[in-house]
Amino acid sequence: MSRLLFLLLIYLSPFGVLGGDSTEVWLMASDQKQQIRQAIEQYEVINSSTWHSLPTKLLLRPGDSSEHVPYLRANLLLTADLLQADAPVDSLRYTRALAAAVVRFQTRHALKADSIVGPRTVAALNVSPAQRIRQLQNSLDRWEAFSSGISQPYIVINIPDYSLRLIDYNMVLLQMRIIVGKPNLPTLVNQTELHTIVFNPSWYIPHSIASKEILPIIKRNPAYLESRDMELFRPSALGGWHKINPWKIDWSEVNASNFDFRIVQVTGEHNELGYMKFLFNTRVSQYLHDTKDRHLFSLDRRAFSHGCIRLQNPEDLALYLLRERTGLSDHRIERILESDKPEYYIRLKEPIPLLIVYMTAWVDDDLGVQFREDIYGKDKLENVSLGR
Repeated sequence: MSRLLFLLLIYLSPFGVLGGDSTEVWLMASDQKQQIRQAIEQYEVINSSTWHSLPTKLLLRPGDSSEHVPYLRANLLLTADLLQADAPVDSLRYTRALAAAVVRFQTRHALKADSIVGPRTVAALNVSPAQRIRQLQNSLDRWEAFSSGISQPYIVINIPDYSLRLIDYNMVLLQMRIIVGKPNLPTLVNQTELHTIVFNPSWYIPHSIASKEILPIIKRNPAYLESRDMELFRPSALGGWHKINPWKIDWSEVNASNFDFRIVQVTGEHNELGYMKFLFNTRVSQYLHDTKDRHLFSLDRRAFSHGCIRLQNPEDLALYLLRERTGLSDHRIERILESDKPEYYIRLKEPIPLLIVYMTAWVDDDLGVQFREDIYGKDKLENVSLGR
């Protein structure tokens, strides 16, 4: 069953898939700025105390004993992941209560909450309180820059959290995992508007990808293009592009520096953009889109793209936008979802605000301080870029 047919069935269902979630309402809270300021004060107190670094190769499981357990316990007492009543004095044993505190710490840092103190948990524990203060201050500055004047509904994409949330009716209506750009090809922060859905899109492969990644493959085997539903074009003498046969090109004479072709992947099961993409105002060629590589969403670290944002459940976002932002009748929406027309552009009657932010720290609904890995190294810079 195609993804668009599945979306049509969802649309026709009397129940649908959109549901409110009261979690993560910090995204709407007017006091989030104050909560971050309070978190900064908390970590300034922690910073004035002794923070212990742990050996990078440390491995602890519940029930183990180690000379490093007191240092682990002391750190978790400072962060309030461990309560004083659950902290036996001078014990070297990794107790059940301490393991529960480690799980709370792991959850706040988006780590696998398995109570095992391994490499990634140790790395998070070894981030100094001073660096955590920097993260909080930077995130506060970024949130202030982007959230001022925002009104519902809106979409928030947080790059280090690999997440998208759609806020409306004072609830998180949609929440999904995303894949963002690699550190050397980053997704850019933006305060913009999403204005168009494209169903059954073609992928006009960027020149850098075509010349550096695809060219070496077709030099070995020109049949690769047809096997991936790709077409080859060359500039026409009268302007524009004309389609050519890849077998008639002497690929031994072509390299990345003289590559003057365009490669287009037409809509279909092999298309890297899946069955839909979402366009927003931006100064670079980045957009939201579906993907055929569904397995990647099960990974914790998801910085794999060339800068565009891949969505775990794009059909849910499309359904919301069609219903709420196009002004189209139910009959017209059904026809759109039934259509297999290539490159089917649907312009939203009411574009929806889109915030693409880079927040490695915030305070959640339970007043827990959340931290994420600084995947682009932005918090290491003295001057924080707000994406303006």
